[in-house]
Amino acid sequence: MTTIRAQVQTTLTTAADALHGEEIARTRLFLQVGWIIAVVVVGAVLALPGDPRIGRALLAIVAITVLGSFWSYGQLRIPSNYDARQLNVLAFAAIVSGELGILYVGIFSAAPLIVALGVFFFCRTEHRASAIGVYALAALSHAVHSTLVISGLIPDPGFSPVRADCSVEAQIAGQLILQQLYAGCFFLARITRKTSLKAIDQLQKATRLAAQRDAQVAELRQDLDRALKIGGPGRFTGHRIGSWELGTVLGRGAMGEVYEATHTKTQQVGAVKLLRRELLSDPHHVERFFREVRIASQIDSPNVVRVLEASSPSDQIPFLAMELLRGHTLGEVLRAGPLTGARLAGMITQIGGVLELARAAGIVHRDLKPHNLFLTEDGVWKVLDFGVALLADTSGTLTQGAVIGTPAYMAPEQARGETVDHRADVYALAAVIYRCLTGRVPFVAKDTPALLYAVVHVMPLRPSAFGPVTPQVEAFLALALAKSRDARFQTADDLVRHYAEADDNALPPELLERARMLARRYPWTEPEKLAPAAAKVAR
Repeated sequence: MTTIRAQVQTTLTTAADALHGEEIARTRLFLQVGWIIAVVVVGAVLALPGDPRIGRALLAIVAITVLGSFWSYGQLRIPSNYDARQLNVLAFAAIVSGELGILYVGIFSAAPLIVALGVFFFCRTEHRASAIGVYALAALSHAVHSTLVISGLIPDPGFSPVRADCSVEAQIAGQLILQQLYAGCFFLARITRKTSLKAIDQLQKATRLAAQRDAQVAELRQDLDRALKIGGPGRFTGHRIGSWELGTVLGRGAMGEVYEATHTKTQQVGAVKLLRRELLSDPHHVERFFREVRIASQIDSPNVVRVLEASSPSDQIPFLAMELLRGHTLGEVLRAGPLTGARLAGMITQIGGVLELARAAGIVHRDLKPHNLFLTEDGVWKVLDFGVALLADTSGTLTQGAVIGTPAYMAPEQARGETVDHRADVYALAAVIYRCLTGRVPFVAKDTPALLYAVVHVMPLRPSAFGPVTPQVEAFLALALAKSRDARFQTADDLVRHYAEADDNALPPELLERARMLARRYPWTEPEKLAPAAAKVAR
């Protein structure tokens, strides 16, 4: 049910949009049924007695309606061409055909039942005014016909007229019952649509909640694993490293440990990162550690952890002393729910500024993710862990050709193991934005190979299926998460600027068109079972 409209209208932004695809399929099916009915009508007119003038008029209007339905059927092969208001002419023509058929057979025959079914179908449309117009045309035209016949102003022209001994009261009662049938079909169509919308909305909310809880559970498990390893004394607790006396362990990673530390002279509290002892014998790991020291010293920004002291190559144990941060990672912030509005815009602006400074310094972070973005108690966002960053003047031998980073937030070229540039970080920030808006990571798979395949070849689940994401923000994400680095935003400044435009519903038309073209080649993945369930409920 992927629908691309003039401004990249999404399919599942609301429950009404969820019914949009079902309405297209239902319209195509109704047109097919209408062709069968048209064949039956033509055969009946040719075989059964009746007023020849009405018969000719009926055949003419049926022919026009069928031709129009062929055109409409072809248009509906492309879902973006569907517009319920454009089908009003076809609906009115079908009602007129039905009324002529009633005149041909008889206003007191069973022929009005076919018109009543048409009223039920057309009145389920998403445009309420069109539904009222269809119902009014059917009910009023039949009321005029029956009034003229019952009053004796005109004879019943049908070949199955009302019996001569039928009283006027009985005829009026019969027509009132028929009007109730028309009204019942109209209200039943509108009520069932409203009920379907409510059921789909509840289903979408449940799906969004389940997705957010899955992401939160995964992050809680990661935090639990880390918590089991930190908080107590470590191997170097009580030792003096450089100008710092080490305390308890704050965290452990693949390359080293982080200790709370106190400066021996100033008593300033900081955090000291040490390279793990078993890695000291590997020159590649040692060089990676010192590379982080060089990187940290090259980016002068309040949004990067401030370096207080660093070891020299002659020191026995490589270390990096940094300011001690107090606050929460973005992963922890997102446990309370999606990050949106001004808070999200502020985070994007601050982190985007860091990425621009890194680009100017020839640095690619390569592992931007919620747990590497930290919100201090002062409301400042900081980028953590440049340990796997790549310097423009550094060869790729330090990582020995391995895929470095967190798969769910990797750019496609990074997942393929190709050489990356600053655009990989721009992509990762976009993936973080997706996580903030939807409450879920962009990609989930049963194992790492499947996850990397999805990153390279598949678009994430449609953002608007999991949160209040506007069409323009969804268009922004389609560009920011494009598979080709050339199709994405080329700098973090571009990403920040265009997100602000999308958030204000003011993306330039050329970007909307680019997003539309990208969506044709790489459409969003629809949530499993959500679209089929929506169609089933609608029926």
